[in-house]
Amino acid sequence: MKKNKKTKEKTPPLDYDPYLIRINKGERIHKIFVFRPLAGREMNFEYRILTKEKTNGMLEMVSYNFKIVDGIPQKSSITRAPEVPKDRIDEIVQGIVRRTNTSPEEFEEIDLSSFETLEEQIEFLKKKQKVDTMYIS
Repeated sequence: MKKNKKTKEKTPPLDYDPYLIRINKGERIHKIFVFRPLAGREMNFEYRILTKEKTNGMLEMVSYNFKIVDGIPQKSSITRAPEVPKDRIDEIVQGIVRRTNTSPEEFEEIDLSSFETLEEQIEFLKKKQKVDTMYIS
């Protein structure tokens, strides 16, 4: 006779969160781009692009929509590009700026490529209050 084992409902590990970029050993954040259109400010709407520099010199890019609905952060429309040449990222972002008619006050670029280590990048983001520390371990 087999015993019934209690099954625990599994929650996917953070590794499966498609909106996050995992920074592995030897990798660093490259740049973060945030579009805040004036028309969506009352809902805290943003379009975010996160990039990291991989150990092979290529970038990984994740972009998504972000807004707050009834006080709850919502993410949607994810796009992930696992291999982007470093010299193409600014061209990609400028194309988005042109297509969306984004004005300078609606756009923020946080360039972290000059920092030597991930730890320095994180400290800089903390000082600028641009990091959610719940995802940093």
